[in-house]
Amino acid sequence: MNDRTPCINPRCRRTGPADEFPGEMICGKCFRSLPEGVRREHRRLWREIRKWERRIARTSDEMKIVKMHNIVTRLSWQLSRHWAQDIKPMFLVPEKPEGLDAFLEEMGL
Repeated sequence: MNDRTPCINPRCRRTGPADEFPGEMICGKCFRSLPEGVRREHRRLWREIRKWERRIARTSDEMKIVKMHNIVTRLSWQLSRHWAQDIKPMFLVPEKPEGLDAFLEEMGL
């Protein structure tokens, strides 16, 4: 039984506890290597999700709770899309190194 979740960066050997990070995770060092805009958007989405979850916990009006759950669902969907489209490809698709092979491929030869 594997009780550790590896970082999504294949060149990184860090892991996290599986109970805290089920499925996939990115370690702090690899997260800090992402461009500032990607990190800012990821943090913004998490902040919004936590804000709405706190509001849900404080209210007792069922109609408001349903509306707020819909907001949290939409934000969660945006976060998972951001993860799949912006974060994971940066580590799974390596950039081509500058050199003769990359230049020749770019020129179509």
